[in-house]
Amino acid sequence: MDFFSIPFLIVKASWWIITPLILFSVAKKSYLYWKQKLYIDKLKCSLLEVRLPQEVFKTPKAMEYVLAGMHGVWDELNFRDIWVKGEVLPWFSLEIVGTEGAVHFYIYTQTKLKEFVKENVYAQYPDAEIEEVEDYTEKLPMNIPNKYWDLWGTDLKLMKENPFPIRRYMEFEEIEEERRLDPIAQIAEVMNGLGRGEHMWIQTIIQPATDMNQLKKEGDEVITRLMKRDMKKSPGMVGGGMKSMQGELGSFLSLMLGMPQGQTEEKQERMFPPEFMLSPGERDVVKAVEEKTSKLAYETMMRFLYIGRSDVFNKANIPALFGFFRHFNTFNLNSLVPNSKTLPKKSFFAFKNTRGYFRKMRLFNWYKYRSTLPGNISTPFLLNVEELASLFHFPGQTVKAPQMTRVLSKRPSPPPGLPIE
Repeated sequence: MDFFSIPFLIVKASWWIITPLILFSVAKKSYLYWKQKLYIDKLKCSLLEVRLPQEVFKTPKAMEYVLAGMHGVWDELNFRDIWVKGEVLPWFSLEIVGTEGAVHFYIYTQTKLKEFVKENVYAQYPDAEIEEVEDYTEKLPMNIPNKYWDLWGTDLKLMKENPFPIRRYMEFEEIEEERRLDPIAQIAEVMNGLGRGEHMWIQTIIQPATDMNQLKKEGDEVITRLMKRDMKKSPGMVGGGMKSMQGELGSFLSLMLGMPQGQTEEKQERMFPPEFMLSPGERDVVKAVEEKTSKLAYETMMRFLYIGRSDVFNKANIPALFGFFRHFNTFNLNSLVPNSKTLPKKSFFAFKNTRGYFRKMRLFNWYKYRSTLPGNISTPFLLNVEELASLFHFPGQTVKAPQMTRVLSKRPSPPPGLPIE
């Protein structure tokens, strides 16, 4: 029998089992998508703009507490909630927007939760001014890209597994406000330089992780793997010398204790805990993973767009967006990188221009509808409240962009005992 005919014979004999399983899986996903879309389409949502005065001495730690408070919308969904109602956990969209030189900070939420969001923001930023505003995406044509408008953008993903953290705000901080570094300053300056007909949008969609312990479980697996890694790999020149010394020591101990040499080596391994076998850099990685998995996490989707009229569209602005996210990348831990499946680059294959056009149109629609449905090519990844606060927070005095929308004066507090109707 021909070797290459074996797979064909297997499929021929088992198609009646495989085919229903595949069809059931497809039907299950399609049904869930349909039910969730019906549920989401009925929801009313609001866009809140947050403005703060210049004199704000708050670090991103305040935003971390805001996000931890907003995580309170988490609830356990049962079978009926998911498969009959199509219910999904509430989500939020954190958006940094540059519109023709002006910089805005928005939080998109379900209308029934807007007071809940305001309370969490006011708790940490009592001088903030929060106003429900018109959706800025509605001010542009719905059919972008077209003859008069062009865009470029991408979805982002984590380079490594969820438990490995990106660079966090503590690594940018200094004790003195004037020496404190803030990556928001860089992107605010770029947005401040946008001309008429240019727009730059950064969107971070967050939804409490369905399984509260998912990140902790994944982190435990990573730590176990790091702590019990294969120690029999090539030791190198220095490691080889050390192993030779260990071998001689083992031989000496075996003679002194009257036991076989193999047992001595096993006893030596038991004498040294796994953490003692890690390099200083590896210990830092384990510590960072433990720190990330100890905090509340959100399922996250991130994307950015640069949109401009065709006559002013400037591709030189695109590297600035990548530069903003490079602030949070590290080689030993994790990085935010483009999802190549969403990049609107031209393909080397057939219909290369058409494929680029549809990718741009798809990106614009995904951003506009702020959807968390599983129909997107990008899959959510897990970031904790500390990482999210690093990526999205309201800037203090260190950010001097002149077109940053701010409150001209602090919001006065009402006198105590004021009667309320």
